[in-house]
Formats: sequence, structure tokens, C-alpha cells
Amino acid sequence: MSIFKRRQDPSNLPATGAGYSVLDAQLTVRGDIETEGTLRVDGRLDGSIRRADIVVIGTGATVVGDISAREVIVGGSVQGNVTATTRIELQPSAVVTGDIDAGAIMIQEGCVVQGRLTVTPAPSAKERPAKSKTRAPLPTPATALAASEA
Repeated sequence: MSIFKRRQDPSNLPATGAGYSVLDAQLTVRGDIETEGTLRVDGRLDGSIRRADIVVIGTGATVVGDISAREVIVGGSVQGNVTATTRIELQPSAVVTGDIDAGAIMIQEGCVVQGRLTVTPAPSAKERPAKSKTRAPLPTPATALAASEA
């Protein structure tokens, strides 16, 4: 048995994906966060989260500020407005004091929301207007008759 272990080669470590950040439960951050990746908050954040892909507010976590992301999952406390372009999930332990604007929402029994709730689903491919191709007008009997007399 060896007392000293070899360190792993950093190039052999598994990839963490497209940016996954964690604010640990013992951590308090004051200031805004901008990320295009995934952010998990288990501690306290006094500031806003902007441009995130996925935001997870863990049970026992607190965010005092606005959240803007593609998808938001809340299990802790948020004091501010939450905007989720795709969806928001409110878990039973969630407490949101502020307005929620989302494309879709899942509310589990037991959560608390003190604010306005706006659900505006993004239009699906079927609902979007089809791009029209410019075509020559079809001849009507009157135009066909006028063309034959000319």
C-alpha cells in the first residue's frame, strides 16, 4: 500500500460539458453573474443571474435578485423576478417573491409564489406562419379571355 498516490493527468479527467458552475452551500456571493452555461446555486447569491442556459436553485439556497435563463429549476428561495424562455419548475420547497414569466411552468404542490405569473409559450413549428413563395398569379377567366383576344 502506497502512502503517496499519483495525481491524475488533467487531460484524462472527464469533461464537464459546456460550462457547469456551482455556488456551494457555504458560499455567499455579492454581485451579478453572467453565463451561457449551467449554474447551480446551493448557497446565497445577492445579485442577478443573466443569460444563463439552465439555472438550478437548490433546496436551502437563496437568490436575492432577478434570474434570466432558458430554463430555471427552483427548490430554494428567490426574491426577484424570474424569466425563463423555455420553462420553469417550482419544486415543493420553492419560495418565489417576484414575478414569473416563462414559456411553460411546472408547479409542484407546496411551493409558494408571491407575484404575478405569465406563461407565454413559444410558437411551435406548426404554429409559425409558413414562408410564402412569390408566384405568378393564376389566370382568371377574364384575364385568359383578354389574353386570347390580344
